[in-house]
Amino acid sequence: MSVVSYSESSSDSQDGRWDDWEDDEVSVPMKCLFCAQTFDSAAVLFQHAKQAHGFDFLNTRAALNLDFYQSMRVVNYIRTLSLKDPQFSATTNFSIDGTEAFLADDAYLKPAIADDSLLYALDELDLDDESSRQENLARTANAGESAALQEQKLTARIQALEQQLIQREWEAKHVSQQFEEYREMVKRQFYDSVETTAAPVSEAAETFAEADGSDYYFNSYAGNDIHMQMLQDKVRTEGYRDFIYDNRDIFQGKVVLDVGCGTGILSMFAARAGAAKVIAVDNSDIIHKARANVIENGLDNVITLVKGRIEELELPVKQVDIIISEWMGYFLLFEAMLDSVLVARDKYLAPGGLLAPSASYIYLTAISDQEYMNERANYWDDVYGFKMSAMKERGPVKEADVDVVPSSAVVATRALISEIDHGTATPATLDFTSSFTLQATQDATVHALLGYFDVAFSRVQATCGPSREELAQPVYTSDGSGAVAPKALWKQPESSMHGFTTGPHGTPTHWKQTVFVLKDPIAVAAGDKLHGQFVCRKSTSNPRELDLEITYFHVPAALKNQIDDARQHAVSQKYQLR
Repeated sequence: MSVVSYSESSSDSQDGRWDDWEDDEVSVPMKCLFCAQTFDSAAVLFQHAKQAHGFDFLNTRAALNLDFYQSMRVVNYIRTLSLKDPQFSATTNFSIDGTEAFLADDAYLKPAIADDSLLYALDELDLDDESSRQENLARTANAGESAALQEQKLTARIQALEQQLIQREWEAKHVSQQFEEYREMVKRQFYDSVETTAAPVSEAAETFAEADGSDYYFNSYAGNDIHMQMLQDKVRTEGYRDFIYDNRDIFQGKVVLDVGCGTGILSMFAARAGAAKVIAVDNSDIIHKARANVIENGLDNVITLVKGRIEELELPVKQVDIIISEWMGYFLLFEAMLDSVLVARDKYLAPGGLLAPSASYIYLTAISDQEYMNERANYWDDVYGFKMSAMKERGPVKEADVDVVPSSAVVATRALISEIDHGTATPATLDFTSSFTLQATQDATVHALLGYFDVAFSRVQATCGPSREELAQPVYTSDGSGAVAPKALWKQPESSMHGFTTGPHGTPTHWKQTVFVLKDPIAVAAGDKLHGQFVCRKSTSNPRELDLEITYFHVPAALKNQIDDARQHAVSQKYQLR
């Protein structure tokens, strides 16, 4: 049998074809000098400024013979007027005659807004060609400019070009890296995979596989669909919005860091609430769209967007007053993004600073849901009249399910199994082992245990959430009506504490709940208890995933004093959340 193998020579013969591939350049929108409208090119922007606001930048530059630095001053001067006066956006007749003091004021060489891509584009418009530079040098020399001032202008010119170069270098590096990863993937998939004998895996290949897994996590947040799903989750998005807007006084004038900013929605909430400066960080390519969102909403003078891992970045500020982040995953800890928030806290949060949310809690309860069992756990027993037992999960570890479970399926009290103060937690303490006791609230067959989480938003990190007594309160009122207790839904008008729940008693969220199907159902009567221990650890193969183990045993109410005997019949099950 012949063996088709991949060789370096065959790889090289394909390289020429790769050179024909080109990735789209990242296009950063340019904001109008007067209003919030954005454009893809400077030429179109200046045409809009002429038609809508009565200012012909190009003709003015030519008529007044403005040099590169004066052109920069014009842009920054107009942007400064726009920032100071919201009504300035309605300007329909703006002009300059060349006698304005700002044209010689070097304070206007400093960009009025961060990452102003229009300034980079001035050079591309050939605003300062060689002949005009010679004329400008002669004119400024005739005007008696000092060598120091000319040097200062030259320095500003160099700095602008350096910024443009850095941007171009980053784009080239980013495209090149993506291209190489794609080519390596094709090499492995279409050539290496046809080997008939297994080759030893090199350390470099293992390292690449690990990096690829991490890249996959960030790339999964680059598309629109996942962000639309999260934004449409009103419990999530309005929970953050309401806390920020209801507490504008603690955001007013503060420096805010948004870790994992996504579309920029939380950053824009903070800016609208009066934050003096917001640093928005994301390692996904969604940040390019976030930047466009920020510019479109006229908040680019407050929000600075930075692409990269927070663990590796050096931010443009030494400290921040508040860290906001929507880091939660399934069962709260899936995806391990809280670790990154804690790194940001230790590196940048000022003493007495606040995290939003400030605390989080994981709960466990028990459910009886035969319909769910038929549709999910027992599905393979009868598929259009056929048994497909081979499709069932085998082995000692089961996949935990993520699904929305109706509140009517809950047949026990809840137990708090993890309480996390975001101000003091460390990555190591996020792995936990917790004992629990659940009491049956009715006669039922327990098919599964159910996990979910709540989060708290406090005005003061030192008081990060409700008291233990409040957290231990029943979900349902004691009047027998089946109504949900207001505090279980985080409706606490007498308190300044905000929060929300992802439990079955609340409005369904995109996090749903986590279902741990039991090996064998347990028949319980009202008053019976399930005792046990819950272990949660980051997976050793991928720290963004979770390995979980639940040990449990049933104690009938009539045998409540015989716990030790019941413990002898404890069952232990392992689960994974992937």
